[in-house]
Amino acid sequence: MAKKRRKFTQCPNCGYTFEEANNYCPNCGQENHDLNVPVKHLIAEFFEGTLHFDTKAWRTLKCLILRPGLLTEKFNIGQRASYVPPFRLYVFISLIFFFVLALSKSTVTKQQEGATTLTPFPGVNIGSTAPDSLRNIDVAAVIKDSVAARLLEDSATAKLVNKAAALNTARKENLKWAELEAQVEKFAEGGEASKQKLLKNTSFMMFLLMPFFAYLLYLFYYKKRRNYVEHLMFSIHLHTFYFLLIIAAVVTAFIFPDLDLTGVVIFIMLLYLYFALKQVYKTSYVGTFLKLIPISFTYVLTLTIFLLGTLAISILLS
Repeated sequence: MAKKRRKFTQCPNCGYTFEEANNYCPNCGQENHDLNVPVKHLIAEFFEGTLHFDTKAWRTLKCLILRPGLLTEKFNIGQRASYVPPFRLYVFISLIFFFVLALSKSTVTKQQEGATTLTPFPGVNIGSTAPDSLRNIDVAAVIKDSVAARLLEDSATAKLVNKAAALNTARKENLKWAELEAQVEKFAEGGEASKQKLLKNTSFMMFLLMPFFAYLLYLFYYKKRRNYVEHLMFSIHLHTFYFLLIIAAVVTAFIFPDLDLTGVVIFIMLLYLYFALKQVYKTSYVGTFLKLIPISFTYVLTLTIFLLGTLAISILLS
């Protein structure tokens, strides 16, 4: 749908007199469009410019939700003008996704501080008893006893040194754990700031996850001889649908707090991925299922690693 313009007769920037066909000033390049209008018009133009919020957007969302994989297939074969571009669609939906997450009720469980007791070095009392009399001394026996005593003393000293070194190492490890616990406690007590930082890092993590998942598809379907871009479009559309699904689940959970939708969401995710793989890669039902198992396992493992890494980075940077 063409953009509805409120045209000037003369350029406000350079004074050039417009012709009817001029959408931009031929002299300075400024757009021939009057922005001095009520706010509702600007909001409508924002949605139109960001996502072309018209029949194209509804057609795209309908195809994405109800026909798994079809939107990717149409993009790959060149039927693109009738649908919202994948990156633009992903950015818009992801903004809504993280906005909904930020507004949703989420409780941050504060871990109780574990008492870290640093084991002090035990006291070592080395005493020696001197004889009361030096009379009637057997010189050979004294020499023999003194050598044995020296060996015993050296052995005891070595044991004490080793024990002290081990205790010192344990003390340093305890200090490191104490510092880590302090970082976790600081992050947990950060409240809204920590939450926003985690959401920001998660959004960046998901952006990195998409091309990584596309590479996994490239490996699993290497024999199909598809370009990497085709797998990337599949990954973008898949994660866009997942965002929409989680948004719906979060809103539903907000309305019905006692309703647990975790199992339903996971089932829909797997079902959608199954039909999307079959639609795009043209494999049989059994072949698609056999591919779905390792792809799903690898994806869950990768997602877990990415999430743990994101949480660790958020804590260390707090």
